[in-house]
Amino acid sequence: MDKIVKSPSGKTTTPSKTRKVREPGYSRIAQLIREEIFDGRLGAGARLKVSEIAKRFGTSTNPAREALQVLEGEGLVTIEPNRGASVREISEDMLQNVFDLKIVLWEYVAKGFVETATADEIAQLRRHQEDCEHAVEAGDEVAFRQANLAFHGCIVENHHNSEAVSIIRKHDGWLQALSKSDPPTLAQMRRSSAEHWGIVEAVEKGEAEEAGRMIKEHLVNTQTAFLDRLRRKRLKANN
Repeated sequence: MDKIVKSPSGKTTTPSKTRKVREPGYSRIAQLIREEIFDGRLGAGARLKVSEIAKRFGTSTNPAREALQVLEGEGLVTIEPNRGASVREISEDMLQNVFDLKIVLWEYVAKGFVETATADEIAQLRRHQEDCEHAVEAGDEVAFRQANLAFHGCIVENHHNSEAVSIIRKHDGWLQALSKSDPPTLAQMRRSSAEHWGIVEAVEKGEAEEAGRMIKEHLVNTQTAFLDRLRRKRLKANN
């Protein structure tokens, strides 16, 4: 028999009947699978069956199928006719190619931000960077990751070139998952925050070329850090 619970108003309810368990959306399922891939729980070539994913995450097959399609679009999963989905190998060459493209696009987007940003948007960029700085001072990697996302999001979210933004965001999810599975060191966070301040200064001065140069330098350093992490994971797995 369900337990009767009395609310502050005096009414009674039965939790098992009034509360429904929400299905995780396809984006949440995609994020969880990303983390499993970068944690090594799902290795290259692992089969991903829609029915098994739906059962594991307590959802219907449609969100599970949509999650796999998202991951295919990000390059983490391959889907072949009559064979289904499987995990793609995340190599250093693949990461290099992704960052080479991101660097070109971010330099372009940063210049556009300087040329079109309102005073409020520039002030918001500074506030996000102040959050980054506070997280570094506290040694809080989770808070830093969130503030870092907000900082970059502020630059890209209102850009007029939706195609460029779409390509930039295409791999954001799995880069975030990689960062979560192998967090940056405090030294890396300090370096990143210092580079952010250089970008903020260029934006506030209205120097589009300098902002583009600074964000390019920032992403080249981020690329190096990600490649180092991926290389260490490969060497560890081979030993």
